[in-house]
Amino acid sequence: MPLSTIRAEDEVFAAEGQVGIGAIREVHPDRLLAHVEGYGEVTLRPEHIRAAHDRKVVLRLEALPEDLLQHLAHAHDAEYPRPSDT
Repeated sequence: MPLSTIRAEDEVFAAEGQVGIGAIREVHPDRLLAHVEGYGEVTLRPEHIRAAHDRKVVLRLEALPEDLLQHLAHAHDAEYPRPSDT
């Protein structure tokens, strides 16, 4: 996937049609620096990108490091209130 179509502030998605999980911070010829909510800064390479269109970057989950992949399953947990145990 050529990175030349991606711009800073494009939103990052784990899959098409899902809620965004972060944003691109920097674009370099061979990599992207992205901020992932609740995880922090991550370097993305062309093999990590499934698609880029309409200011959206969709990740290729099977190519991501295991720790990031595990985090993505819970990226929005803090946004939803949990029932109290009382």
